[in-house]
Parts: sequence; C-alpha cells; structure tokens
Amino acid sequence: MSTVSRILVVDDEEMNLDLCSRRLRRSGFTVEVAQNGNQALEMIESIDFDLVLLDQMMPGMSGSEVLATIRRSPSLRGLPIIMVTAVAEPSRIAASLDMGASDYITKPIDYTVALARIRSQLARREAEIKLLRSDERYDLAARGSSDGLWDWDLKRNEIYYSPRWKALLGMDQEIDLSPKPESWLSRVHPRDREGLERAIKAHLDNETPSLEAEYRIRHLDGRHRWMSVRGLAIRSGDGDAYRMAGSQSDVTNDKTIDSLTGLSNRVLFSDRLETTIERKRRDPSREFAIFFLDLDRFKLINDSLGHRAGDELLVQVARRLRASLRFPKSSPPLASDTVVARMGGDEFAILAEDIPNQEAAERIADRIVEAMHSAFTLTSGKVYAALSIGIALPSATHDSADQLLQDADTAMYVAKSQGKGSWAVFEPSMYERQRNRLQTETDLRLAVQNSEFEVYYQPRVRLDTGEVCGFEALVRWNHPTRGLIPPFEFISVAEESGLIHEIGMWVLREACRQTQAWNAAYPEQDPLDIAVNLSALQCSEPTLVGEVAAILRETDLPPALLNLELTESILVQDLDVTRGLLTALKGLGIGLKLDDFGTGFSNLKVLVGLPFDTIKIDRSFVIAMDDHRKESIETVRTIMHLAESLKLGVIAEGIETQENAARLLAMGCVFGQGFYYSKPLAAGASLALLQLRKVAEPAIAAVPVECKRVVEEVSQ
Repeated sequence: MSTVSRILVVDDEEMNLDLCSRRLRRSGFTVEVAQNGNQALEMIESIDFDLVLLDQMMPGMSGSEVLATIRRSPSLRGLPIIMVTAVAEPSRIAASLDMGASDYITKPIDYTVALARIRSQLARREAEIKLLRSDERYDLAARGSSDGLWDWDLKRNEIYYSPRWKALLGMDQEIDLSPKPESWLSRVHPRDREGLERAIKAHLDNETPSLEAEYRIRHLDGRHRWMSVRGLAIRSGDGDAYRMAGSQSDVTNDKTIDSLTGLSNRVLFSDRLETTIERKRRDPSREFAIFFLDLDRFKLINDSLGHRAGDELLVQVARRLRASLRFPKSSPPLASDTVVARMGGDEFAILAEDIPNQEAAERIADRIVEAMHSAFTLTSGKVYAALSIGIALPSATHDSADQLLQDADTAMYVAKSQGKGSWAVFEPSMYERQRNRLQTETDLRLAVQNSEFEVYYQPRVRLDTGEVCGFEALVRWNHPTRGLIPPFEFISVAEESGLIHEIGMWVLREACRQTQAWNAAYPEQDPLDIAVNLSALQCSEPTLVGEVAAILRETDLPPALLNLELTESILVQDLDVTRGLLTALKGLGIGLKLDDFGTGFSNLKVLVGLPFDTIKIDRSFVIAMDDHRKESIETVRTIMHLAESLKLGVIAEGIETQENAARLLAMGCVFGQGFYYSKPLAAGASLALLQLRKVAEPAIAAVPVECKRVVEEVSQ
C-alpha cells in the first residue's frame, strides 16, 4: 500500500480486540478499537478509516445495526466493511452482504485468510479512488452506462460533459455545448439553482466529504427532469481543490412517480402546474382546471379493514380515475398530457389543460363521481367509496400554483360538507366558510367542556292507532351566541375532530336517564323505549360495548328499552369484525336498528347473519311517494318485502303527510315518525305527548280516495 491504512476493529470481547489489533499492527496497519456499536459510530464520524472489521454478534447494538447505520450515510457508502461472524450460516452471510457488507470472515479467525481479504478490500478501495481521479473520466467510480459523466477543471473553469450527460438532456452528441459552468447552471430550475450552487461550494470548501445533490434541469423538450449529481474534488497538498469530477443520473421516475399507484406524485404535479401557469401567462387563451379529490371515509375503511385493504382501495381508485378521463367520442376530449397524481394519503389531483369553460370542468367532475358508484372488490370483500372533489380555475388575481391548489382544496372541503360523492367549484366566499368551519371546531371543543348540548326527542308512532310507543334521541347544540344548532351543522366536524365518541356517549347517557325517568313517572302505561344514533366511527372504539353496558347500569334502564341505530356505513368494515361487534352489543339485551336503509351499502347477502332487529326506511324514499309516482311506491314496497323475508321490523322516517302514513300502513309498515306527527321536542315539551300517548288519528281512517286507489294498485 502506498500509505499506512487505518483499520477500526469492533468487538465486545477484550481478548479478541487485543489479539486482532496486535496481529494487524504487526502486519503494518494502524489500528483503532471499539468495544460496542455506539463507540464505533462515534469514532467513524471523527476519524477517516480505510476499513472496518466489524463483529456480528454484540450486545446492545448488533453488528448488522452498525452496518445499516453506516450505509445510510452517503459519504460512507464506499468504506470497506468486513463482517466477523461465529455463525457461518449462508443465509446470515447473504443478509450481511445484501445490507452492504464488503466481505466476511469467520471465527476463530484464520489470520492468513483474514489478511488476504483485508488487503484485497483495501486494494479495491484504492483502485476506485485512483480511477475517480484518473484521466479516464468516462469510468468514474463505476457509475454505470446510465450515468452522465462530467469533469470540471477548476483552474480553467471549464467542464467536460460526456455524450451520455448530453443525452440525458435530450442533446445530440454533436451539439457544441459551451464548457463554461453557466451552460450547465443556466438550465437548472430557478428554485433549485441556489441549492445546487450551495452544495458545490460546500464541497469545494471542504465542508462536506463529497458533492451530492438532487435538482431539476431543463430538457431540450422544454420540460424539467430531476437529476442526482455526485462528485468528488481533487485537492493539492495544501487542501485547495483544483479539479472536481463526478456523474449525473436521471431520477425523475423515482422522484415524481407514486410507488403505490403508479400515478404522478405531488412533486411532478406541482412542476407541471407551474409550467402550465407560465404558459397561460404567455398565452391567456390557454385555459385549464385543477381538481383536488379526497376519498370519503377512507380512515374508517383503513382502520376497519387494515392498511393493506386501504392500499388496495387506493390502487383501484387510481385505475378508475384514469379510466374516467378517457372520454367517449361524444364528450369533449382531454389533452393527452393531462396529469393524474396522488398527492399523498387518500388525496388525488388532476391537472386538465385545454378546458374551455367551467361547464366542461363540471362535466369531468360528474364523470369521476359516476366512476366511483360501483363497489370496489378487495381481498377482504367489497366496499363502496366516493370522492369529494374541489375544482379551481385560474383567475387574474389568483394564478400561482400554491394559491390554485389551496383554492381547489377549499372547494373540496365544501363539497365534502355537501355529502359523499359531491363536487364544488371554488368561489372566494368559500374561504369565509372554511374559517367558519375552523371556528366551529374550536367552539365544539369548548362545548364539550361546558356541556352545551341538549337532547331532543322525536316520537315513534304506531300508524294504525296514532299512539306514541317510543322516541328517537337527537342531539342539539346550545351555542352561547348562535343559539340552537342542528346536528347536520356540526356532526361532520365532530367526526373529523375526534369528538364524536365523547358527544355520542353523553347523548346515550342522557337519553337513557330521561327515558327511565319518564317510565318511572308513568308506571301505569306501557314503557317507552328510546333509540340512539351511533356513528360508524364510534364502532371502531374498543371500549364501546363496555361503555354501553356501564350506562345501562348507571341509569337503571332495562336493556330491552334501548335501541342503537347504526347507519349503513358500518357495513363497509370487515364483516367478521362488524358481526362480532353487533353480536356483543346484542348480548347486552338491547335492540339494533339499521338506519337510512337503501341509501348506501346494504344488500340481502350482507344483511343475512347480522343481528339487526329493524330497518328504517330512509326519509328520501318516503317523501318521494308524495309525487304519486308508482316507482317510488314500488321502491318502498320492495324494502318491505325484503324486511319480511329477513324477519325484520320496519320503521318509516320522514312521514310528512297523512297520505303517506296511509300508504305505508297499507303496505304493512306499522311504525313511523316524521313531522306529520311531531318535530323533535325538548324533554320538557314532550310531557304532553307522554300524558296523551297519542298524536294523531289512525292513518287509515282518513285516506283520501286517490291515495286508496294508488295503495290498491301497489298491493295487487
């Protein structure tokens, strides 16, 4: 060796350290020793070693962990590391080599073999360094044929570029590229140039062991490509750099493609959006639109079915997004360079160019929403998912990339508040709505602390007698300045902020307490039952069953008088998990109702085997019967037949007219609720109903002639 090599020996046994270090010193090496992994890493940071002899089996930090830590440092990737192992299993040796070990030797050490392997690794290392500094500048550090090589003569301030370096930028070999550094740096993206120049200066000033940087550079086609540059300075005896050589590789795919879905990622989307905005500045007639998309209830699916199922869903959503943008001939075509990107998590974005107007953007959103309607088939079963979409169009006052993305994101949250599978086009007034939403969340947290909620009660009625047989508990928020706030204005915020379970348990406790108090006050009458809504997010709480049981004991309400209402969204979860939860709740002796039936996920196959007692016909179907349309009545009758076949009870929601009450009764529906009978009432205002136990005449007694005819037709 041309110079004395410095070797670090790492071993937790003092005898091994002493023996090994003495043998190596006698062979002409400078030797340092470390007795554990942490000590070794500290020494490697402060001393330039030519090779490390690393024991595999050590207490605390193992040799494998030390090896992995060293290899994560770019400046130490070329440091030869020989593993020393007492267990010569091929699988362990192969694992070490895969992690970056240069070679291995076994215990007890045969020093003839060990010295030969040490010298071989040192010779290889010296050859690599010489090769890097030689005039054969095409083979720098064996980077491979995919890299472009460069050699910078710092004295003359001229750079040589290999043909491959030029090819990475789309240049022909014959292009006469100026050797001045500016011919390279002028092509670097304005946002990245300062960082690259700073990295170059840091290495030339000997502040970093090598040059390593990633940046964007303009390709000959006008677009920017991501490059990874590596280099090493050659210095004179006084430490001044007089030459620097290295390689450059195209890492655009690694940098810009989402590894899970294969879509573009946030980096590429932002780059393309900036380019598109710049083109519009030059040519105002070039219109475009961006769409920001978020999966509704993805956290519920991810938490319920697991991250693997969540990843499967994201992949399938990505496929449908691509397919939805391949418009048929009858629709306006999208530009071929439309960008579909996964922005992270369950968020996606689309940049569509040549969009003539807002109406065209809205048609695209409709196509996307439609594409998500059918079920997604995952390994764990079928689930339904929808996207909320925010649309932003460029304007004279808001045309920066960040601003447009913020506009689209704001519109997306507005769409989400409108219900699953909705879209909204950005308007400046939406920022005020978003500020209001943030204020609502802040106020909601204070409301939980200050007990600002109140339970209202809507009676459930027998349609054949008009008698009250129970209530549904509905929460209201007594805001100190805004007054009484209905649930649709704050429940979604409560779910997103994680407050829903605390609020839901308070409502359950209060509803059970009030119902038990009413029944105790009227012991001569049939006991009233109470129905309480349960959010799907609450069902993911592991303590739910225990909390329900505790509330029943605390309030002395007989379990048979409590009904929990769950929406169909619970059925997107793992059916085995759902079945287990429902069975456990049912084991408490309570009733279970499936709310909003027919609006989302329910089907006969899913319902079979789940311990529901009752399904509630969604109010939208009931209200639609007011139009006297036969198809609306037919839908309700189908639900009735399904319930009968499954031996389930039925409750109709949204009864607002006497005619609908009569229709439902004629179809076999015995129970219902709605404004025709009573709006939700505060506990005090419900006393009159409790005393009379009757809110209307029997529905069938007042059926109009036209209603009777329709009922008869349906019944045939």
